[in-house]
Amino acid sequence: MRPLVLGSAGSQPTPKAGCGCRLCALARREGGRAVRTGPSLYLPEADLLIDTPEEANQQLTGHDLAPRRVAWTHAHPDHAAGLRVVQFLAQASGRPVEGWLPRPLYPVLAERYPLDHLVDAGYLELHLVPPGRPFELGGIRVTPLAHAFEEPVFAYLFETDRVRGLYAPDHLRSLPLPEGPLDWAVVQMPIPPLDALPFELPPEHEAWRTFYTFDEALEVWRGRARRLVFTHVYESVRMTPEELDAVAARAGEWVRFAHDGMEVAPEPARDEAARLEAFRAEQARIEAAYADDPKRMRAELRRLWQRFKPRS
Repeated sequence: MRPLVLGSAGSQPTPKAGCGCRLCALARREGGRAVRTGPSLYLPEADLLIDTPEEANQQLTGHDLAPRRVAWTHAHPDHAAGLRVVQFLAQASGRPVEGWLPRPLYPVLAERYPLDHLVDAGYLELHLVPPGRPFELGGIRVTPLAHAFEEPVFAYLFETDRVRGLYAPDHLRSLPLPEGPLDWAVVQMPIPPLDALPFELPPEHEAWRTFYTFDEALEVWRGRARRLVFTHVYESVRMTPEELDAVAARAGEWVRFAHDGMEVAPEPARDEAARLEAFRAEQARIEAAYADDPKRMRAELRRLWQRFKPRS
């Protein structure tokens, strides 16, 4: 799997209309990675777009993409307000777009946006799926993972026999993390180290309660994800792409901050001893988790071997 980050912004894009801050000025002057649009991801192997921010049409046309499947993480405008792109895709292809939606998210999304109109007009073929139960798209098992949040918010786990990936772009601290190793994780950015922030963040600020710190995020994901990409990059941190690169470099090659148009590369090279250690740790977890279900244990061990066996 090689997911494509179509949009990497936080709740607001860069540049913003009328804003003269240094980030917006940089984006207008230089473009490139300094420009950020609403958070979304495209998974080519499943032909799946996750989330439709306000700039969804711009994102898809910029990459010459016309996905036939769409899923949503939650109903905030920066993730869903560009939902009408579904109509454009259906009109272009002459068939409805497949919409994959965790059932608890449906009433919220339908209340705020013209979801039912898209269904009634024949633009959207809606599939309501139970949280935590995998479904298959293009040979990839997709599992919506529910956050412990006051309104419905979901992450998505993607699995084949050889690769596992996670997309959790928002409200990360409320997500019960999936068990087992991940080849890649694209997740909400943490609070950068204080010595890197261009301003003071007082101890009473609510961000300390709702976000991981950079060090906490590394502790959570080290040994769990082979490639870690921080997205939902908030304009409020006031940091340029180069400044964020310098922060990521403190952790090493396995960590990056996302930018629009970023392809999440395969895992960095790892030595065989580390690979064997990771294999044995996951083998032990599977054997303990399914000790009372030998059939499931064998199936999970086969999948594990497919992920770790030498690749030609």
